[in-house]
Amino acid sequence: MLKIFTTQLTGIFSRIQDKESDAIEDGARLLAQAVISGHSIYLYGANELQGVFYEATESKEPFPSVKAFPENAEEVTESDRVLMFCSGTGTAEEQELAKELYEKGAGVVCVSPAAKDSAGIEQYCDVHIDSKLKMPLVPDEDGTRYGFPSLMTALYVYHALSFTLKEILQEYA
Repeated sequence: MLKIFTTQLTGIFSRIQDKESDAIEDGARLLAQAVISGHSIYLYGANELQGVFYEATESKEPFPSVKAFPENAEEVTESDRVLMFCSGTGTAEEQELAKELYEKGAGVVCVSPAAKDSAGIEQYCDVHIDSKLKMPLVPDEDGTRYGFPSLMTALYVYHALSFTLKEILQEYA
């Protein structure tokens, strides 16, 4: 099972690298605007994806200008940026939040699996990065699947954004 999981996860990472590199660069550029102008990057991740926030704030390489998403979205200004991580295509609550931020003019970078139709959260994001994780990775003998590494894929994209943001900021230093 571990071999299947590893193979599938490696495939997800490869697809993100191959197909989302432009979106990752666009997202990092949007986030860089907040860093360069002295504003905040608010990080949103529900449930297990709160782990991305801890990586961004408590790791040996903290993400610049990052803050926890406030309890009240009205605290986010149009000069701030929001980095959202969703394990699905966006719950109704997450989509409403993204819509509110998008309409306010705060730049929104969202990482989530792409919706099959246009009803996903990406419709309210300035930049959407497809996490490529749409279902659990490991098939069971009875046809069900398990092993849904949403935090692992989110951290992969987070690090890709972090590396790209660092390169952009070095250009402006």
